[in-house]
Amino acid sequence: TSVMNAVRLPALVVIIALIVGAFVFQVQIEEEASQSKEPLAYSELSFGLPLEETSGDVWFCLGPTNKLDGVDNQSINISNLSSVGTEGLKWTISDSEGNVAERAIQVEGKSQLEILTSQEKDTAEYVGVTLEAPTGDVLVDQYLEASEYSGLDQGFCGTTTSSSWVVPWGTTERPGAKQTLLLYNPFQAAAVADLLFVGDQGLRETLDSQGIVIPGRSVVAYELTERIPDAPLLSSYVEVRTGQLVVSGLSIADGTAPSGIKGLSIVPGSPEIGGDLFLPGSDGEQTPGAVVIVNPSQLVVEGELVIRPGDPDLFVEPFGFVLRSGQRQVIELSDYPRLEGIGPYSLYIRSFDNLNLSASYIQRFLGDLLSEDTESAATTGVDVLPAVGYGATYWLTKVLGTSGNPAKLTIFNPSLKSIAAINLWTEDEVTLPDSFELDPGDRATLDLDVSVLIEVESSSPVIVITEWLGPEGRTSDYGISVEGTVSSIQR
Repeated sequence: TSVMNAVRLPALVVIIALIVGAFVFQVQIEEEASQSKEPLAYSELSFGLPLEETSGDVWFCLGPTNKLDGVDNQSINISNLSSVGTEGLKWTISDSEGNVAERAIQVEGKSQLEILTSQEKDTAEYVGVTLEAPTGDVLVDQYLEASEYSGLDQGFCGTTTSSSWVVPWGTTERPGAKQTLLLYNPFQAAAVADLLFVGDQGLRETLDSQGIVIPGRSVVAYELTERIPDAPLLSSYVEVRTGQLVVSGLSIADGTAPSGIKGLSIVPGSPEIGGDLFLPGSDGEQTPGAVVIVNPSQLVVEGELVIRPGDPDLFVEPFGFVLRSGQRQVIELSDYPRLEGIGPYSLYIRSFDNLNLSASYIQRFLGDLLSEDTESAATTGVDVLPAVGYGATYWLTKVLGTSGNPAKLTIFNPSLKSIAAINLWTEDEVTLPDSFELDPGDRATLDLDVSVLIEVESSSPVIVITEWLGPEGRTSDYGISVEGTVSSIQR
């Protein structure tokens, strides 16, 4: 027996070593795959490349027309950043009634073209637009206004389609709140999707939410207000069995709901989930908003919402959470005294185990901020910004400020360890700050009372946001990241 043990022991050691080595090798492969994973940006622009090297972009715009009750207008704005006129731009517009129209358009060099969808479609309440640009240097954004509801939404259209989408925030409060999930299929072949929702009663399906067919080049408007009524917070998941889609959540509220919410917001769904997500946070002066964190996976996720003050010597206790499959959590930042007086800060949402989170930041403004009527309890100008897991070293953004009502340009550094050196440029006669640096987690805000296109270049990936608040409503949006400069932000 002793002889047999003496012979088998080294073999057993070798087997164990092989098993451990295989495990370590597999973990290393998974870590390398995670680090090399290409980030999925909402909107990405081919910009500033020589003509022979530039690649084209395909833009997707999705939203309501003025045929929807309460919406004044929807306009699509196409900006040609090149000094040469465009050639070969293809415009395709599909509507919720099954109609499709396409045509070629041209935009002169260094100019813009505004297209009102009300002039393109006579009766449809919702449209999806695809703009195919064979060369770069073409920006596309969308403007929506619902003046009756103090509703405004302006932002860049997307360049991403996906087979999986999450819309963390929506509301079906009654009366007066309307929530619609917009599913746009810009391709020729039909797509099939399954929808799942999380309301106050946990995971829910509706009788017709499975196996929804979205015909090629069409928009399906899935109304949630009657299907899942009276949910102050409603999260939506879209899984596409066949094909790929563009998905947005549309919220319109007239102020008569119990919470008094009032405004318009159309927010793109999140096309991916992750374990490291970032939001711009607060400038330290406005009332902070709420963070909605959802777990669309089949696994339990434990994590925390980290507050990152601009003062590196200031520590703020993070908000911990544990989410089972399909669960969500709302953190109302204004309820916590720990955030009072800390100045500007950004937000970092991180998972301790499974990288399966999606999140949004919601800002709502009391009516007395925009009115002399201090008895008004209505919230106006609701705005929703999805969290992102990527940054870029080159951004373009439109700042839509006016005299007496400036817009805000915010740049923040999501890195956990790198300082970012920032440079700003514009072709307009606007005075911009000299080069400056942002520490990890730090943010800078610039007020501009003009409408201007700004380029932002940095030494390490940053995130760029513009926001505007006025009597017409409230809106914020990410800038456009430039192709080849985008990277995931990881621990």
